[in-house]
Amino acid sequence: MSSTSDLSVQSLSNNLLHVRAHRLKDARFNGFYDKIEHRWDYDDFALEENSSWRRNWISFDCLLADDVRNIVWCGLSNFAGDIFFAFDRNTERFESLNFPAVGDRYDAKLHRSLEYDADGNIWAATALLHDVDRFLDAPGGAIVRFDPNSRDIEIVMRPLDHVYIQSIVVDKERGLLYGQTFSPEYVFVLDLQTLKVKILGLIGSGFAMGQSQSLAIDRRGTVWGTWSMIRAWLNSPGHDQFRLWNYHPDRGRIEFLNHGLPKLAGRNGYAHGDGIHAGPDGAVYMGTAEGLLCRIDPDDHSVRLIGKPGPNLRLAAMANGPDKMLYGSAGRDGAANLFRYDPANDRLEDLGFIYDPELNERAFQLHDMTITADGTIYAGENDVPHRCGYLWEISSSNGMV
Repeated sequence: MSSTSDLSVQSLSNNLLHVRAHRLKDARFNGFYDKIEHRWDYDDFALEENSSWRRNWISFDCLLADDVRNIVWCGLSNFAGDIFFAFDRNTERFESLNFPAVGDRYDAKLHRSLEYDADGNIWAATALLHDVDRFLDAPGGAIVRFDPNSRDIEIVMRPLDHVYIQSIVVDKERGLLYGQTFSPEYVFVLDLQTLKVKILGLIGSGFAMGQSQSLAIDRRGTVWGTWSMIRAWLNSPGHDQFRLWNYHPDRGRIEFLNHGLPKLAGRNGYAHGDGIHAGPDGAVYMGTAEGLLCRIDPDDHSVRLIGKPGPNLRLAAMANGPDKMLYGSAGRDGAANLFRYDPANDRLEDLGFIYDPELNERAFQLHDMTITADGTIYAGENDVPHRCGYLWEISSSNGMV
């Protein structure tokens, strides 16, 4: 592994970027830090019919570009359950896909779970916002199939009673859907033809959330994620609790690796994983909670630190551009940036903060990202405490940024 000081990050001006924030809702909220944070539970948000938090607070948690229809499919968090939208790039309007017609009152979030299968259908899964006191009331995360031609949407199954699905990834070649749940933290695989589900194992110890934001499949067809360990008779699992796992269907068993991601400034132990993404070169790229970008080699499973593409914490959103570059965002609390990494030349560039001059707004933090065939980046903003999350559009007069 390399230290962060070994790799330079070129900082570029963002005055060449065209940034626009598209607003599905335009509400603002007060009192989050002094009245709500660490005080409210799920019912405080979800049950009050006239509550602005229930109706208007949203996060854009996952995105999927559709170049055939010129649409960006959007998965949201919303306590009223209206969590699936289409953004029409031609009209620049949002359309609800009426998820409440099929969902349960606990289906309040599509986290990192919008994926195409080989036939062009879109698969999704509902994640958890409620606490464990509602475990027996909530039926469990739904596996959802959506036909983008007919706009038909259906819940195919709820594979685990009462347990919700934090993210999915689809292996189009093999017709397999992988998911990770919370809470507890399982990994499962669903055969999209037979609709048979197999639990592959546990990835969390209970001391901390072991999984990263999503799952990724490398060029070998191997699925990657993170897990957290526990040590018997000790009060803490230690500084190296967060580690990597992978699974290949030919092997049929999870391989729990004994190494993880580097920490900032070369400190001992392994960092908590944040974003994970299969890059344009077929390797797996992972961001850490400290904002580091790392590469996992599909062949020997080694981890290489690329660098820190921004000064702030978190690195969740990444996507591949048509220029064979990896794009992503690091930063939180109003300091989300855009970065670009060239795998062929090992070049990492900070392209600047995401800022809409017309609204005078900066992106709070970006959770997912998708890129259209013409090189336009769409980024989903989540967990904003003082206003609705926005869908951010980033483009350049020269095509890719």
